[in-house]
Amino acid sequence: MGEKNIDWIKDLKSGSYEAFNSIYFEYSKRLYAFAKSYIRNDSDVEEIVQEVFLKLWKNRAELKEDLSFDSYLFTVTKNAVLNTLRSKKYKDIYLQHQSLFPSKNVLLDDELNFRELEKSYLFVVDSLPPRKKEVYLLSREKLLSYNEIAEELGISVKTVDNHMTSALSDIRKKISSLGFSGLLFVTLFI
Repeated sequence: MGEKNIDWIKDLKSGSYEAFNSIYFEYSKRLYAFAKSYIRNDSDVEEIVQEVFLKLWKNRAELKEDLSFDSYLFTVTKNAVLNTLRSKKYKDIYLQHQSLFPSKNVLLDDELNFRELEKSYLFVVDSLPPRKKEVYLLSREKLLSYNEIAEELGISVKTVDNHMTSALSDIRKKISSLGFSGLLFVTLFI
């Protein structure tokens, strides 16, 4: 964890608006892009990002000294995205996609089915081979480009591309084998 991160935590815990603004400017665009990859409506995405930073401010006193802002903010954003997808508006989108695959009838009105889809996604990603999983998570959760991933892991861009192609294929196949629509799954999670 960097010195800047430690200073931000200390300053944020003491109520520093300057530290909060620094964190906001450091992360807001990346969080927006992350949320936008799942939700197309700009106002919903803006609301999610605002909610994430509001939660950070409200919970500032409880922040741990060893907090990773990347992990914390992207996890809070992911949860806010999932909550938004569970809302009525996005359930309708989910149902529209489901109608394309009547043999795979998943009723989104039943909250448990959506949670099952989410749980299946997390299980499938977790079951990927370690390097493939690492590449996938760097791309999807940290929003790194293939070049950035290659540099961080010390592998070629082509290897990153191969890992991503294979990971996406594995995820689609495994999710489809569990009875969920591949198109719907890709729309909501990939």
